[in-house]
Amino acid sequence: MVDQDIINWANEKLSSCGKSSKITSFKDSSVSDGRVVIDLIDCIVPGSVKYDLVRDCESDEDRLANAKYAISMGRKIGARIYALPDDIVEVKPKMVLTVFACLMARDIARQGDS
Repeated sequence: MVDQDIINWANEKLSSCGKSSKITSFKDSSVSDGRVVIDLIDCIVPGSVKYDLVRDCESDEDRLANAKYAISMGRKIGARIYALPDDIVEVKPKMVLTVFACLMARDIARQGDS
C-alpha cells in the first residue's frame, strides 16, 4: 500500500457519501482546518459527527478546536489515532498520513464486523 492508495480511498469514501471535501496529498493545506477528517469520520460512521460543534475556521483557535474534535471523534469510533491536534493544524505529512491510515483501517475493520 502506498500513500496514493490511502488518498484514493479517502476521496472515494468522501465522494460516496456526498461530501465535497477531498485531499490531494498529505501535505494539502486544506487538511489544516480538520474538516476533511471530520467529514471522513462522518462517512465511516454516519451521524457520528455533530456539525454544530464544527467551527468555520476564521482563526488558528478554530482550526485547533476542529482538529481536537476530529481526533476525539476518530478515537470515539475506534480508530487508533496517535497524532495530536497540532499535527493536523500544522499539516505534518507523516502524522496526517497516520490519521488517514488509522481511519482507513477502522473502516475496513468495521466492514468486516458487519
